[in-house]
Amino acid sequence: MAKEILKDCGLYKNSPTLISCPTCGRTQYDMIPIAKEMESFLQTLESDITVAIMGCAVNGPGEAREADIGIAGGKEEAVLFKKGKVVRKIPQDRIVEELKSEIVKMIE
Repeated sequence: MAKEILKDCGLYKNSPTLISCPTCGRTQYDMIPIAKEMESFLQTLESDITVAIMGCAVNGPGEAREADIGIAGGKEEAVLFKKGKVVRKIPQDRIVEELKSEIVKMIE
């Protein structure tokens, strides 16, 4: 929590940022548990990386492209974006594992 306060005040820059949508009727995968798990994971990292966890294929791709890495949901899957580029589709049951792996690769 203290890292977040320092980051919000501009006094600490080596902390990840998570962007996530509030979900809506267009979300077709179980996004909220994924966002919660990724939030916990990101709190363990010291990196100035922006991660987007978006719920749908309508607005999600735009937000995911703007982040360093992100996903935009589809029907029981998500599309992975890195630095504005589509990387691949990920089945819902592998999203957390693959997203964590890709984040670790980016910050090493």
